[in-house]
Amino acid sequence: MWEDAWEEPEVETPERQSVLVAVVPSLADWERVCREGWYRIPLRRAPARIGAAYLAFYHPKCFGELRWAIHYYAPVRRYGILSRRALLPEEPNHPRADELYYRLELGPLQRLPRPIPSLQLRRVTFIHTDLDTLLRADEIGDLWRREAPKERLWRGLQLSEPAVGYAVSAA
Repeated sequence: MWEDAWEEPEVETPERQSVLVAVVPSLADWERVCREGWYRIPLRRAPARIGAAYLAFYHPKCFGELRWAIHYYAPVRRYGILSRRALLPEEPNHPRADELYYRLELGPLQRLPRPIPSLQLRRVTFIHTDLDTLLRADEIGDLWRREAPKERLWRGLQLSEPAVGYAVSAA
């Protein structure tokens, strides 16, 4: 019954390190990324999994020549949770001032060898991928993982919490 051993998944090499692609909603947010080295994600809108070795930045329409593409990425150094008021003290009366945000502290920005454009109009919020896929992508659609069912199951088992108090009955 158990003769078919599961194959070990690939070890996370530098090329296979995880990347979270996130939209940069405004020019002010991009200035913060560039000058202060951090990015924010509202807790209530965050993906279920935000942990990643790198953060890549998708620029929407308001970015002129950079629009509808990914041009930059950066290593994630640290995560924190703060209120918007603590993150943006210059906006103390903002309607969401007391809401919580993830603060991702970043390493140096790195320019991709070539931009990754969105060839089809689609709403991008977050995409999970890996560094190798990011560096090889020709367009945004290439970033979504296309895993075999066995690989998805293995990854899911690794990410899930261990069962507590689980018992098997001989019924």
